[in-house]
Amino acid sequence: MCYTGVTYEIYMRYIRVLLILAIIVPQIPAQPACAFQEDLLKSVKASEQPVVVKGDKVEYFRDQNKVVGEGSVSITYGDVALSCDKITVYTDTKEAICEGNVKITQPGASMEGDKINYNLSEKRGYALNSEIKAKPFYGAAKRVAQTEDEKFELEDGYITTCDLEKPHYRIRAKEVQIFPDKKIVAKHITFYVGNIPVLYMPLYVQPLIEKKPEVTVVPGRTSEWGYYALTAWRYYFNDDSKGYVYLDYREKKGLAEGISYSYDTKTLGNGVAQIYYTHENDDLTITKTGQADDRWRIQERHTIRLPEDTVCTLEFNKLSDESFIKDYFYREYEENPIPDNYVLVETTKPNYVSSLLVRKRMNDFFEVVERLPEYKLEVFNQQLWGTNFYYSSRNSITNFIKRYNNYYTQEDRSPDKALRIDNFYKFSYAAKLFNFLYVTPFVTTRQTFYSMNRWKERSELRSIYDEGVDISTKFYRVFDINSNFMGLDMHRLRHIITPSATFLHRHQPTISPDNLYQFDEIDNIDYYNGFTLSLENKLQTKRPDGDAMKTVDLATLIVSTDYLFRLKKNFFESKGDGKFGDLNFKLELRPYSWLSIDGDMVLDYKDHNINSANIDLYVHKGEKFVLGVGQRYESTENGTTSLITGEMSYLINSKWKIQTYQRYDINSQKWEEQEYTVYRDLHCWLAELTYNKRNDEHTVWLLFKLKAFPDVPIGLFKTTYRRPYPGGMR
Repeated sequence: MCYTGVTYEIYMRYIRVLLILAIIVPQIPAQPACAFQEDLLKSVKASEQPVVVKGDKVEYFRDQNKVVGEGSVSITYGDVALSCDKITVYTDTKEAICEGNVKITQPGASMEGDKINYNLSEKRGYALNSEIKAKPFYGAAKRVAQTEDEKFELEDGYITTCDLEKPHYRIRAKEVQIFPDKKIVAKHITFYVGNIPVLYMPLYVQPLIEKKPEVTVVPGRTSEWGYYALTAWRYYFNDDSKGYVYLDYREKKGLAEGISYSYDTKTLGNGVAQIYYTHENDDLTITKTGQADDRWRIQERHTIRLPEDTVCTLEFNKLSDESFIKDYFYREYEENPIPDNYVLVETTKPNYVSSLLVRKRMNDFFEVVERLPEYKLEVFNQQLWGTNFYYSSRNSITNFIKRYNNYYTQEDRSPDKALRIDNFYKFSYAAKLFNFLYVTPFVTTRQTFYSMNRWKERSELRSIYDEGVDISTKFYRVFDINSNFMGLDMHRLRHIITPSATFLHRHQPTISPDNLYQFDEIDNIDYYNGFTLSLENKLQTKRPDGDAMKTVDLATLIVSTDYLFRLKKNFFESKGDGKFGDLNFKLELRPYSWLSIDGDMVLDYKDHNINSANIDLYVHKGEKFVLGVGQRYESTENGTTSLITGEMSYLINSKWKIQTYQRYDINSQKWEEQEYTVYRDLHCWLAELTYNKRNDEHTVWLLFKLKAFPDVPIGLFKTTYRRPYPGGMR
C-alpha cells in the first residue's frame, strides 16, 4: 500500500497522539444428629457472624473447633450460599472443605465442582476441575480460584456465553480473570467454533456493563463497493480508556483502516478521537472520480465539565475531500453532510444561559458561516417585583465570516464579513379575565448593529419594534360513559377544547433584509402584521393502572393558521387586503395501547391544494408482530413527491424472524428502496442476513451477533446500516 508523504505524516502523528492518550488516561458438645432427612441447625458464632449448617447429619467437635455435615448439606454465611454432599467447617478460621456435588453461590457468580476448599469469611478458595457461572459467561477449567471478594481466576480453561454442556463456541485461554458484573480478562486466547480454532488473540477484555462484542465482522456486497468485509476489534484498557481498531476491505476500493479511542480523564474531560484512512485503487480513483489516492478523515469530540454549571465542547472534523463521507459513511452523510468544527463554552443557570462559540471552517471545499467568535446571553422570563409583569431578553455579538466554496467554480468569490451586535428585549403582562380567559399582552424591541451592509458601504443600525397579545382559554365537558365497546375500555370521557390566538404587529425594519448579508434567520426579519389562530380538541378517558385509574389521551386534533393583513400608514386600521395563510392540521390517535396513528397536513387556503401530507400507522404486538405504514406527500414548484413507506416484522417461532422495509414512489411507480432480512436464533448467536435494493444499488450483508453482546460498534454500524423507525423515511 502506497501513501503520499503529507497524508502519511498526518496519519502517523495522529496515531502517536492516540497512543499517548491511551497510556496517560488508564491507568457446642459432640452429640448425635437427628433422624434421616431431619435438618439440624448449628450456629457457631465467630467474631462477625455465625456459620449456619444444615444437613442429614451434622456434628460439632468443640475441641477441634469444627463442624462436620453429611448428606444434602447447605450453608449460608452472609451473602454466600453453599451446598454439597459432605463438608468440614473450621469455626475459628471459617475454612470449609467441601466434597461431592459442590456449589457455591454469591452475588454475580457461582462455582461448581467435586471438591472445593473455601474460606467463608474472606471469600477466597479454589476448586479443581470446576465450572463457574458469571452471567452472561459460563466457564470451566482445571483449576478455578477466587482470589478476592469479586475476582475469579481460571487456569487452562475456557469461557463462553453458550449454556449448553457442549457449547457451540468457546474461548480457550491459559488464564482468565472474571470480575462479576464488571469485566472478563483473558490472555492468549483461541476462539473455537465447535472444535475448530478460528481466531487467536493475545488479549481479550469484555466489559459486562456494555453490550458490544470484542470482534465484529460484517461481510456483504454492493454494486458500488463490490464484495466487502468490515471488521472492528475492540481494545480495552479500563472503563476510561477503550476503543476500536477497524480493518475494512472493499473489492472496488481496496483496504481501509482506522482507529477510535474513547477516554475519560475525570479531571480534564472525556471524548472520542477517530481516524479512518484508505488508499484507493489507482485505476478506479483516477479514471472515475479524479480524486487523490489517499482519502481519510480525522475526528475529535471532547467535553469538559467546568464549575458553575459550565460545559466546554470541542468538535473537530478534517476530511481529505468533499465526497469522502458520502462514499464510505453514506448513512452518516444523509444525517449531516457537512461536519462541523467548533468550540462551545456554555453556562446554564435557572434564570439564564450564556455561551461563547468559535466556529471555523477546516475543510475548504465546504461553504461555511464562521463565527469568530459569537457570544450569546439569553435571560428567561423573569417576574418583576412580584407583579404580573415579566421580562426576557436575547443578546449576542458575533463576528461573521461567510466563506464560499471556490473549488469547482470559475469565480473566486471573496468571503462576506461583518460584525453584528443584536439585542432583543420583551416585556409582557400575564392577566386572567372573567376567571377563564388568559391574556398576555407584550411589546418587544430589537436593535441590531452591522459593521457593514451588503454593499460594503457603511455600518448600519436596524431597529425593529413588535407589539402583540396572546389569548387562550379552555373548555371541557365530561360524559359519564363506561363502556368496552370495540375493546376501547372507556371509563368516563372528557372532551377538552383549547382555542388560542396570538396577534403580532411588527413595524417595518429600518433596514430591508435585501441590504444585509444573510448569515442566519435574524438577518431575514421583515414586516409582519397578523394573527396566529389555533384550536385544539382532545378526548381523554380513564383506564385501570394497578390499583389506580390513569388518564389516557384517545385523540388529539390541532388546527392552526395565520391571518395576515396590512395597516394604513400612520393608522392602526386594516387596508382590507387581509388573507389567511396555510391551514395546518395535526392528528394523534391512541385508541388502543397497541395502535397509534399520527398525521399532519398543510393545506393552501387560497388554492385549496395540499402542500404536504404525512400519516403514520404503527401496530405492535410485543415482539411477535410489528407493522408500520406511512405516506409522504409534498408539492413544490418543481413538482410533487408522493411516497409510501412501510416496515413489518414477524416472529415466526422461537428460532426464526423475518423483517421487511419498503419505500415506493407513487409518481414514478417505482420502488425506491426494498429491504428483506431473515433472523435465525442460533442459541447463543443471532444470525442476520439482509438484502437491500436502493434505486439501482444492490447490497447484501451477513451479520452474526452474540446474544449476550448484540450491539454493533458505532463506527461499523454507520458504515453499513441504520434501522429506520416503522413506516419512517431513512
